[in-house]
Amino acid sequence: MGIVKQKKHIFFGIILCAAIFFLCGLPGTVFAQQGIPADSKPFADSIPDNSKQSKQVKKNEVHMLDEIVVTAGKLEEYIKNHPQSIVSLDQKEIIQRNFLHATEALNSMSGVDVRQGNSGSGVRISIRGSGGSGSVLVLVDGRPVNSGQYGSVDLETIPIDIISKITVFKPPVPVWLGPGSSSGAVSIITKNFDSYGSKKAGSAKKSGRLKLGTGSFGVANFSCSYSMPHEKGSTMITAGATHTDGKRTNSDKDRLFLSVNWNKKNSNNTQYKIGGRYYHAEHGCSGPLYNLTPDSRQKYDKGSVDFSIKGFTGKTGEFSLKSYADIKDIEDYSQNGDKSMLEVYKTGINSEHTWAEDSGLWAFRFGGTLEQDHVDHTSTGDIDSTGKHKRDKMSLHIQYDRLLGDFSTSLGIRGDHTSDFDYSPAGNFGVSCGIGNKIVIKTNAGYTENIPSFGKLYQPSHGSINQVRGNPDLLEEKIFSCDFGFEYKYTKDAVLNTALFRTETKDLIVYERGIDLVSMPRNIEKGKKQGVEVSFKYNYKAQLFADFNYIWQETENTATCGDLSYSPAHKGKLSLKYVLPAKTRFITIVRAVSSQYTDIENSKEEQLASYTTVDFKIIQPVRIKTLKSELYIHFINLFDTYYESHYGYPDDGFRFISGVNINF
Repeated sequence: MGIVKQKKHIFFGIILCAAIFFLCGLPGTVFAQQGIPADSKPFADSIPDNSKQSKQVKKNEVHMLDEIVVTAGKLEEYIKNHPQSIVSLDQKEIIQRNFLHATEALNSMSGVDVRQGNSGSGVRISIRGSGGSGSVLVLVDGRPVNSGQYGSVDLETIPIDIISKITVFKPPVPVWLGPGSSSGAVSIITKNFDSYGSKKAGSAKKSGRLKLGTGSFGVANFSCSYSMPHEKGSTMITAGATHTDGKRTNSDKDRLFLSVNWNKKNSNNTQYKIGGRYYHAEHGCSGPLYNLTPDSRQKYDKGSVDFSIKGFTGKTGEFSLKSYADIKDIEDYSQNGDKSMLEVYKTGINSEHTWAEDSGLWAFRFGGTLEQDHVDHTSTGDIDSTGKHKRDKMSLHIQYDRLLGDFSTSLGIRGDHTSDFDYSPAGNFGVSCGIGNKIVIKTNAGYTENIPSFGKLYQPSHGSINQVRGNPDLLEEKIFSCDFGFEYKYTKDAVLNTALFRTETKDLIVYERGIDLVSMPRNIEKGKKQGVEVSFKYNYKAQLFADFNYIWQETENTATCGDLSYSPAHKGKLSLKYVLPAKTRFITIVRAVSSQYTDIENSKEEQLASYTTVDFKIIQPVRIKTLKSELYIHFINLFDTYYESHYGYPDDGFRFISGVNINF
């Protein structure tokens, strides 16, 4: 054990020395922008939607460029020329498909599945199959928003109206995204609200969007967003509320949110962004069918503040600096009358510096994150009587990308330090090769370690505290993953992608249910997952869009020689959008999932049956007086298919929501 820790110290020391060397040795904190198209920069995807227009300069004079906009086409070029496996969803498609919240938008993406957490707060995200190990990292404008208590993310706290783009990185992911991304990463970029920047001064107007909806099981929702432009920036306010009674007893839920975002650019093109969000929810926790909790309730409050600066320094450099803070307060009332409290405080700072050669042949990234989490809770079964836990986290990373003719290579290393788990190394290496104009071959390999959340260590699931306990003796997971991909572009509108993937996890964390029906996490020696993913996209003149994704996987729990829990062998998703000449839009999503086990023993009693569901939308643009508007109706689980997304938690079956969106 001492040797292992010593090796980790040496590895982390090497990373720290290398970072200091590069930070001090390179000529200035600069990023070469002259002559580099946005679609050739290895880090174009991480740049918020901007666009650069060159100013007239004298010969041989280095010039600064105005804003850069990473368009959908440029993002596709980035994906094509670099090793990472990435899918994205832009603002235009979010509006076109009338997504009502961030969870729905993410759940529609190729190779991604999102399920509501059992406690009512947070969601479970799986990327490229299910099961296995680790966690999915979610970033908003480059900063992590995962819960320090659960490791999950509260997507409902992110209003859909402020989202500009969602990008999903499939594992293994680049190290610069940060720790906690062993099973993939989701990057959400919010709007700059300054799309008026390309217009003449004074031409921008105030604008807003009002959404009203109602549906089955007592659904009623309201949201409104209002944008106010000002000189070289704007302010956007978004607010809303939702109520649903739910199908099951004690599954009602009330939610409200408020978001304020401000941004501005100065004369040097440095961009400042300040954002604040508040979210409140009160809901029942009905519990699984085998252990109902009709009297369990939860009240949930979360507030967050963000401040970021992004700009250029010197002749060839780009920098970004972000600071953030989250406050979360949860009150639980359990079935047996116990009351538990949870308070979570998180503060952090993140910095990135990027350099690139003038012609775009190479790029270098250096950055790091400092974060502190405080958790104070009282709950049934808490082994630590004080209920207070603290975690300090530090992460440093460096990544180097290089273009070599038709080859693109990417190498990154990261060192993480967590106060209660010591040092953890991470690294990734990828190569892509273009063959002609139609074929690209990609391969990636990576290693990372996943630190157990406070929830897994002490109390994982508020809202159902009669169901789960923590285990303070858990070890971190050690995860190696790799993939090999092939892309074939039939035409500019038809693309086929295939990938072979494999993940091996030492000290995999699994949940084991006791005879008292209470689950507890523990480590097993090793878990394995491997499979193939096939995706095909077709887009015809903005009239017909089709996106098909199929994943086959096999998994193994080496402790039992059985399958890993929640790991179906087959998963398929088909998304279709068809637009009539009258602009009526028909959107369908078909999902198919094979049977899966929910426990490590693979017992038939806890096996979830296979299922296929169909969701369907109709969206009709109309005018209400002079205002551009849309009428819509969404059908969820159209054919009322019975299935369980989690053992003992059945889906609500057929339901609908209809409403109107009004632009003003």
